[in-house]
Amino acid sequence: MEALQLPCRRIHRNYPLNRISFVGTRGKTRLYIKPESKDELVYTLNHLAQQGIPFIVCGASSNMLWGDGYYEGAVVDTSGIKQVEIKGTRLFASCGVMLNELVKICVEEGLSGLEELWGIPGTLGGALVMNAGAFGREIGELVEEVECWKDTEVFVLKKEELSFGYRFSSLKQCIILSAKLALKAGREPEKRVAEVDQLRKVKFPQGPSLGCVFKNPLPFYAGRLIEEAGLKGYSIGRVRISEKHANFFLSPKEASAKDFVKLAEFVKVRVLETAGVSLTEEIVYAGAFV
Repeated sequence: MEALQLPCRRIHRNYPLNRISFVGTRGKTRLYIKPESKDELVYTLNHLAQQGIPFIVCGASSNMLWGDGYYEGAVVDTSGIKQVEIKGTRLFASCGVMLNELVKICVEEGLSGLEELWGIPGTLGGALVMNAGAFGREIGELVEEVECWKDTEVFVLKKEELSFGYRFSSLKQCIILSAKLALKAGREPEKRVAEVDQLRKVKFPQGPSLGCVFKNPLPFYAGRLIEEAGLKGYSIGRVRISEKHANFFLSPKEASAKDFVKLAEFVKVRVLETAGVSLTEEIVYAGAFV
């Protein structure tokens, strides 16, 4: 394979994925690459595509379950790409900026719109792909345009060319480079952030997790269905269903992705038996599973 022209500290071989995973995994990847600018990211993606090397793009990996096996491709980590610019009420940001950082910047600038996303431990790119949301707000509502990469081409998609739904966006077919969000002035955003912060502490468990494991099968709530199935506190191996919120699996670094998957499959079977409802994962499975 032709060498990538990036500093050595940004490319690693046989990289342990527990270094980037929020939960337990024993997997590795053949190549781990961490660009630090949009140009470096585009160069890296073009190179991998032209060389025929499979790759997975990640940000914070906060909703990604990495498998326990050896991934024979490249993992491209965008979390080092953190350019942000404010023009009036428009926010321009690159894919690797953490949501909390964007919320802080908006509060400092007196801009409102992102407050409900405070506490979601993901990057802008990941949030857009999944149309992340909380407390009545989804990030797709704020999008004006998104700069994307696909098949060695860079292009911009306007709001009217995009579609967003519950934990869905048409951006899943692309790699996000940057985005422009439309915000509003005023409304004392710092007060709403404080409220959201308190709500999260009351509602969600602390500890190593990937957030909500399953999508809510509307009009039901996944956590309630799991609780009604009698599974709060149930565990397989080192992975345990939270006693506080049953749609969270607590999975310390010593755990394995295999046990996480077993627990998820067990939950789906039990909820289907007890409630007649099929659950679908909100988390993303990535890498190689054994």
